[in-house]
Formats: sequence, C-alpha cells, structure tokens
Amino acid sequence: MRTLLKRPIERALSSAWVGSFTRQRVRGKRLILAYHGVIPDGERVAGERSLFIAQREFAAHLDLLSEIADVAPLSKLDEDGDGRPRVAITIDDAYLGAVRQGVDELVKRSLPATIFVAPGRLGGHVFWWDALSAERGEMDPGLRTFALSSLAGSDEKVRSWAAAAALPKTEDLPEYARSATREDLRAAVRKPGITLGSHSLTHRNLSRLDIQEVMSEVGRSRLTLKAEFGARAIDWLAYPYGLDSVAAQQAVAASSYKGAVLISGGWHNPARTPAFARPRLNIPAGLSVERLRIHVLGGLLS
Repeated sequence: MRTLLKRPIERALSSAWVGSFTRQRVRGKRLILAYHGVIPDGERVAGERSLFIAQREFAAHLDLLSEIADVAPLSKLDEDGDGRPRVAITIDDAYLGAVRQGVDELVKRSLPATIFVAPGRLGGHVFWWDALSAERGEMDPGLRTFALSSLAGSDEKVRSWAAAAALPKTEDLPEYARSATREDLRAAVRKPGITLGSHSLTHRNLSRLDIQEVMSEVGRSRLTLKAEFGARAIDWLAYPYGLDSVAAQQAVAASSYKGAVLISGGWHNPARTPAFARPRLNIPAGLSVERLRIHVLGGLLS
C-alpha cells in the first residue's frame, strides 16, 4: 500500500505548480549531490546494492538536472547562478562504472562533476563493504558499526577481522564495481567539466584516527592527485564514510584544502555553513526522478 501511495504523492509534489512555491525555500542556498557507483546497461547487480545506480536511471537524473537546475562545478558552486536551483554533482570512490559510463552520460549533457578518489585504492580494488555485502546486497548494521568504529574502516583490518570471524565474502565482482585505474581517471579528466577531489589516501574513517594519521591521509592524497592530474585535481575532500570530527576538519584545513563535504544533509546556505563540513544529499539506488525533482525544487531540504 505504501508503494502504491508513494509514487502519486511524489508526482504531485514534483509538479511545476508546487515547485513554483517551494523553490523560494532554496533561494541563495546550494545543493551538493553525492553518487557512488553506476551499473552499465546489461550488467548484473553486485556489491552493496544501495551504492549503485543503473546507468539508465543515472541518465534520467541528469536529464532532469539539465532541465530544472543550474549545475555548477563544485569549485564554483558558491558563485552566482542563472536563477534556477544551483546544484553540484559529486561521485565518491571512483568505481569504474562511474568513471567510464557515468562520465560518458555527464559529458553527453555537458554537465560538470567531481569524482572523489582514494589514490591508495585504485587499480581494480574491491572495497571491503562490497566484498562483505555481495551475497545479500547489504551488510548487517552491527558489523558495519564495528568495522567503522573499532577498525576505523581500514581495508586491511576489516578483511583480517572478517577472515578470522569466517564472514562470507566474495572478491568476484564485475569490473564496474571495482575501482578505476589511473589511466581510466586520466581519460576521464581529459573530458570537459570532469575534476577529481580527495577521498583520503586509503579510505579510512578519519574521525577514528589520531591527528598525525589524519594529516598523512589527507595530505598525501592531495599531493598525489596534484602530481598526477595537475589542475584537474581540485582542493576539496570528501570524508570517507561521511564521518568527520573537529580534529579531522582542522587537519583538512591545515592541508591546503578549500572545502570538505559530508554524506548527509541537503540544501544549505554556504555563508552559514562551515567550509570543511559542507552537507551533501546522498543519492541511493532506486531514487525516483520525481523524488529527486522534489529535492532540487526545495520540497525536501534534506
């Protein structure tokens, strides 16, 4: 019953008539969208299901954004726009499907986007959360909490713990659900509007590390991306797992970044928001075009 009611309500709230009223709520504000993986047409679903959006759905989202939003590069998001809701597109983890098929869809529509990269996890890497989620498509929340808090989201520590506990996992994931190579990223940034940002060096939970470890993770990542990709690497960071702390924010600020983003929240006023804790609207698998329209037009602020 809930599903039967949900779609008609979404269609009503996403109408142009409702949008003419709700968009007043976002005047002067900014919205940063957070995507993760893109499943190429014809591929099987794999990894942690909530992180992967089908290519056709991603394309539909981009068509909507082209129609109703002023899509700006992340580094220029706070500049004045054209009067429409001003939005930036970001993509976390540099999954191959996002770097190839996702970027192709963006370029077709001349839309800019920033891909957040963990340079120490490139080259066909299978992320631990995808390996542990592969059988059911999702991970037990208690296991996730333990991995992120007690093990700081460290790939090596989580895999060692999972092996000792005999947890079911698989490394047999399709290419699109693995990390891209450096050459894939070089091909992506040669295309107009595509930039790279830091996702730390090895995608550990920065809020659980000591200050020296945080400085190393964010400093080395930024320097690596600058050395390899030059001006296409911008001075922005996405906190791994969206988890930050006061110490992590201070370390990022001290490492010559200009801004950092979370993985929760939505519309915000940049003048009233800490530069190193900018909210983002996470886009999960299955988010309808109608619901995205509601968000972009200000019907939902987070």
